[in-house]
Amino acid sequence: MKKEEILEKARSEKKDEMKNAVRDRSAIWMTIAMTVAAGFFVCMRGEGEPIMDLTATVCFSTAVCCIYRFIRLKELSWLILGIVLSAMTVFATVRFFMGY
Repeated sequence: MKKEEILEKARSEKKDEMKNAVRDRSAIWMTIAMTVAAGFFVCMRGEGEPIMDLTATVCFSTAVCCIYRFIRLKELSWLILGIVLSAMTVFATVRFFMGY
């Protein structure tokens, strides 16, 4: 096969290798972010506290994933979702420290 034929065949496939790589890497970043946030909230948790820490942890890790995907893919939907989840993270964190 010639170089042009190989390139044409690769272009005709429906797989987007960059999107797959970004998805995989964003999952790694999400896992790291969730571990850091969960460790922080576990240290700060008192007995009988509500689950706002868990809400903040999940929102934070998912926001990191979405923002990373936006940076790599430049798709506006990921940015919007990342901003919304970041706001939810701040809200849940504030409520956590207020004792709700």
